[in-house]
Amino acid sequence: MAKLFFDPDGDLSFLDGKTVSVLGYGNQGRAQAQNLRDSGVSVVVGNTRDASFKAAVADGFETYEVDEAVKKAHYHLLLVPDEVMPQVFEQSVLPHLNSGQAIVVSSGYNVTYGFLKYPANVDVLMVAPRTIGTGVRSHFLDGTGFPSLIGVQQDATGHAEKIMLALTKGIGSLKKCAIESSCDEETLCDLFNEHYGGLYQLRRAYELLVEAGASPEAAMLEFWVSGEGADVGEVMQSHGLFGQVVLHSRTSQYGQLVTGRLTADEEEAERKRLRKLIAGIKDGTFAREWTLEQQAGNPMLNLVYKQTMSHPMVGEEERLLRVLGLFRREG
Repeated sequence: MAKLFFDPDGDLSFLDGKTVSVLGYGNQGRAQAQNLRDSGVSVVVGNTRDASFKAAVADGFETYEVDEAVKKAHYHLLLVPDEVMPQVFEQSVLPHLNSGQAIVVSSGYNVTYGFLKYPANVDVLMVAPRTIGTGVRSHFLDGTGFPSLIGVQQDATGHAEKIMLALTKGIGSLKKCAIESSCDEETLCDLFNEHYGGLYQLRRAYELLVEAGASPEAAMLEFWVSGEGADVGEVMQSHGLFGQVVLHSRTSQYGQLVTGRLTADEEEAERKRLRKLIAGIKDGTFAREWTLEQQAGNPMLNLVYKQTMSHPMVGEEERLLRVLGLFRREG
């Protein structure tokens, strides 16, 4: 069983006299920087001179280019996107690291696959919130906290865990719980959650219901537009994955527990498919594929996104969302 950490386990005094650089002022960077500051931690922000840089300045932070921020700090939160992190680290972070400092990732990806070439004389930590940046901030402000996966990848100083727990407390996660993990485990779970095909399962269900005579509106309302799924997900947090079914009708309980089961052959086929995804994560197949995709300018990602957004469901979905006053699309 994994070790769990709570608020008494973190001691902010380990950050006394130290400055934390938050490198990348996006959703996570902004939330974590603000939470640390509100916890009494000295924070500087490092970012390219774009809209996020201006936002950090407007929020009252000492804000610099990444390399300058690193020079002014002792502990460095690497919160730039995974795909640019190795380059940013090599060019703007590594040259200015000093012995006894720490780098902190919120995703294990670049550590797991060896894309960060860090020296042996710094601590390497992971503090990975299991919620989006807006949740990191809102749950800090309301005092409830949020869960995180945390781990020490490299303990060069002998007190890496204490620094990790102090930072975890500073961003507000220990109010809820932090679970001992590793970069490899976080990467496996995170990528698997993204790879197993949940979005396609929902679209497939929509297609088959419409094929069977349901209106597009009824099909989409049933699966995601109503928000019922979010409500059920919230109840799962308190009652458990299967424990929540007692809050449904007996007809629903029978459908979820009995009719929804796969046959033995179907179950084994699905497990075989999912094990293949896991193998590709563990052996680096996916990481190599994704690296090549980025180097080529993301042709497959752009093609598949264009294909999915041209699906007839998307137009029906937009119309319904606009009628309900819900429509919003970024990019």
